[in-house]
Amino acid sequence: MSPFACGWLTCEKNLQIASADVSMVAKAIDSGFVPVLHGDAVLDTSQGCTILSGDVIIRHLAEQLKPEFVVFLMFWGSARGREMVCSETNIRKLEQARSVSITVKLSWHSLCCLFSLDESLIAVEFTVAAHDTTGGMVTKISEAAMIAKLGIDVYIVKVATSHSLRALSGELKDNIPEDWLGTVIRFQR
Repeated sequence: MSPFACGWLTCEKNLQIASADVSMVAKAIDSGFVPVLHGDAVLDTSQGCTILSGDVIIRHLAEQLKPEFVVFLMFWGSARGREMVCSETNIRKLEQARSVSITVKLSWHSLCCLFSLDESLIAVEFTVAAHDTTGGMVTKISEAAMIAKLGIDVYIVKVATSHSLRALSGELKDNIPEDWLGTVIRFQR
């Protein structure tokens, strides 16, 4: 579903949604369909037109529709990619950990996550490529964190795998199996 066709309007360069008609998305869900949404060009009150990130769209939908969980389907298996700056040793430690606590520090062009793991801190920085108009992994993780603050679990998982099917089916809600591969972002009090 194109956000342009659904009447989405932004203001101030992708930071705020000025208006969005979520009724068509809700109607599709109520009819038994799974709407597939994506970022797209939309009208903007200050710029005329801008690119609205699919990550911003899903956060807005989560605020409005209050789903039990949100799944981000990726071409790689977790919150990791070319934008991630971290030693391979620390990446392996994080991938092998069952659970870590994350502190997020966000700036305009980067996101620094401090992972608490085995009483040590591992710093990971995500940067935004200059050509990425939607903010890349920085936007994805910051939007996922805002969704988690709503009390909604967020799963980041590789598309077209048994792991993504488990996330989409809701199987992970109460228990993350040992053999599941992906990233879970959950609000902890």
